[in-house]
Amino acid sequence: MLNLHKLTYNVWGEVMLLGDLQSKDVVNVVDGSKLGKITDMEIEASSGKIISIIVQPYTRMINFFSSGNQVIIPWNQIIKIGGEVVIVNYNTFVK
Repeated sequence: MLNLHKLTYNVWGEVMLLGDLQSKDVVNVVDGSKLGKITDMEIEASSGKIISIIVQPYTRMINFFSSGNQVIIPWNQIIKIGGEVVIVNYNTFVK
């Protein structure tokens, strides 16, 4: 069984836990808005390459049974993973 908690790497090759990413705010560099928190990732099964992150937008009431408003951000649109935030370029792909 593949343990993603030990095999998740950030764009600079440093080991990072999925839980570390999930605790950070995702911020759009285009307008400075907070998009939400990372809830999941898409990973290519054959290579283990991270394809995208899935972000749950902030809402007043969370509906645990609905995923229709999740935002999928391609991994190559991540600009920087910092101590508190993940900065993404949300302007270069379709919303």
